[in-house]
Amino acid sequence: MSGGSYRSYSESMGSTRSTFSDDAGERARAEAERKKRLDEARASMGEKKKRETRDTSGMYDRSKVKLGITRPAPGVKKIHFVLIDNSGSNRVIAQHMKNSSAYLASVLQNLDPASQIASNYFSDHTDGERLCFQEVDFVSPDKEGDQVLLSSISHINPANGHDAAEAIECALWRACKINFGDAIEKHLYLVTDVVAHGMGLSSDDGCPFQRDWREVLALVADTYTSFTVIGCGDSPRVGELQKQFISPERLAYDLIDLSSIPEDRHRMAITANALLFLIARSTGMQGVEMFLSFLYEKWLKDPVFGSDSDRRAREMIRKFGKYLEAPPEEIERMMNRIIV
Repeated sequence: MSGGSYRSYSESMGSTRSTFSDDAGERARAEAERKKRLDEARASMGEKKKRETRDTSGMYDRSKVKLGITRPAPGVKKIHFVLIDNSGSNRVIAQHMKNSSAYLASVLQNLDPASQIASNYFSDHTDGERLCFQEVDFVSPDKEGDQVLLSSISHINPANGHDAAEAIECALWRACKINFGDAIEKHLYLVTDVVAHGMGLSSDDGCPFQRDWREVLALVADTYTSFTVIGCGDSPRVGELQKQFISPERLAYDLIDLSSIPEDRHRMAITANALLFLIARSTGMQGVEMFLSFLYEKWLKDPVFGSDSDRRAREMIRKFGKYLEAPPEEIERMMNRIIV
């Protein structure tokens, strides 16, 4: 993710969407235009590029701030609920997620426009009630939703967390107790660099409510259609502990462990896109291909990987493939269409 505008991402995503048109002529034109853009991006890869920044002047609107969770809008059948570790050790990732609200809204609008999304920026009980759980209510991924997200997220403050473990068991429990309205398909995502209390970290003051993480995970399984975890820290040991979040039969698909990536900025670039990949996965294989096609082009244009962008982008795009439940030959054909 980066700090571009809702409009710029929507236009870029719209160009990618045209390659999936039912009209053969439009599809062929869009594919040729995409190949041309990719070739131009590769040709300019060695040039120093200025990253796009978002002009948010005049966007904040106090009347559109939606803090705390109420319920999805009437008639919404599908929701995405994102738990984001907002503690000190994960501050860079949390801030990046906040800065990228326009990217999230515009891509979600193209992938799953009828859905709504809400989030909880959590830390630990020792931070106090005001900072421990900072929630942004359900919004639709349209232009108004973009403004609601920006206005609301500006009220989310950094937290500390104190001990290494965070109140994840309570954040998960709270996520199961909300009013889902008419939603029947519910997807829960956890973005963190640590684990819950009682899951094996040596620096662990325990849960003041004595909630057992195993019981909470059972509640999550009964409540949500899917539960996925993005381990965004740099510790392989913590990555091993995070496996406890996911049942053994789902472990290969529902835990994206980024601890093998040493560079903070690269984990930052991949973490938020991993979230959008998982959201795309909930829509089906076409949604996945559309998002990864868009992302590959974005990464070639974006200087985050420098002069090595093409190789790193290919590598990262292909790694997403291992989280897809599809025949290997189908995944390979898709990758060959994406990476041209």
